[in-house]
Amino acid sequence: MPNQSSRREWIKTTSTLVAGIGIAPHLFATERERYRAAGIILLNSNENAYGPSPMARKAIIEANAKSNRYPDDYITPFKKKIASHWKVNTENILLGAGSSEIIGLSAIYVSANKGHIIVGDPSYKVWNGQAESFGLSINRISLNQTRVHDLDKMLSSITNETSMVYICNPNNPTGTLNKVDELRNFAEEASKKTFVFIDEAYTEYAGLPSLADLAVSNKNILVAKTFSKIYGLAGARVGYAIAHPDTINSLSKYQPWPDANVSVVSALAASASLDDLSFVQSCKENAAKARELCISTFANLKFDYIPSQTNFILFNIDKIGAAFTQKMQAKNIFVQYRDHFGGKWCRVSMGTLEEMQSFCNALKEIA
Repeated sequence: MPNQSSRREWIKTTSTLVAGIGIAPHLFATERERYRAAGIILLNSNENAYGPSPMARKAIIEANAKSNRYPDDYITPFKKKIASHWKVNTENILLGAGSSEIIGLSAIYVSANKGHIIVGDPSYKVWNGQAESFGLSINRISLNQTRVHDLDKMLSSITNETSMVYICNPNNPTGTLNKVDELRNFAEEASKKTFVFIDEAYTEYAGLPSLADLAVSNKNILVAKTFSKIYGLAGARVGYAIAHPDTINSLSKYQPWPDANVSVVSALAASASLDDLSFVQSCKENAAKARELCISTFANLKFDYIPSQTNFILFNIDKIGAAFTQKMQAKNIFVQYRDHFGGKWCRVSMGTLEEMQSFCNALKEIA
């Protein structure tokens, strides 16, 4: 994707400006200011523009001096806190470097049966190439007319060759969601035939309950969570699986050792984030305000969009064309271009309210 590549190039060319800055309290205070000084607005990766939380920042600074030690002494308390948060047991938790690692481990786990994985289309697919490298193929099932997973069709598409079904709810990139009760019923039925992976990366934004209770009692269901989104720790790389102890044990064998890829700093930052309830609530409310600002602009410009429950919105840019992202980049705003539903679309992540006002102003100029 050209906009992602351009973002990487910008980071590469500006990294020398901050190479000499060590971890200190003022670093976090100036992170957003450094982007502002360069005139850059990053709205292309569903990151939390407000994170890390104040409690997480404090934990990062304090944990930095402990980085000479392996994280063993901190992992167990961290897992206990996660387990308590979801009212499950510690043996139901496996940590990974973001929920992306958990998806990868699951793909390895089911690849013994060289079949296919059923996914929604469009849905989160960064991990698809990894699954294919393990000998799995991808069976894409189009979203239904309301732009949510077609659970009935996905269920009827399961065969003896189905290795896994992947559901992202709320879905990325549409921001839409299936009702939890319907998804629960689907998971129970599908798990009788295959492994079911439920990606809950955005449930906090939508206020959805987790299906963790279902996963811990069913060896064929796994729920994945992440600290990358509402907790603002995308760069810290912390995610985890919630599943039956036997499933957790099987997945952990594909790591160097269980929970191997989470650092001391990341574990303590994520642990502190769970305690910062006011920060999480604030991020949820600000994302909702940012969505309303965008929706108002889309309506005024007569742009089609998909109502979202997350920190991003997918809207149609057919009247502008695929060059839209380049036109936005010319204004130092990074968004994502998507080919979906037979047309041209843009997925814009929700930044700060100030950033979203700049985005809306730029959109009006370009349109």
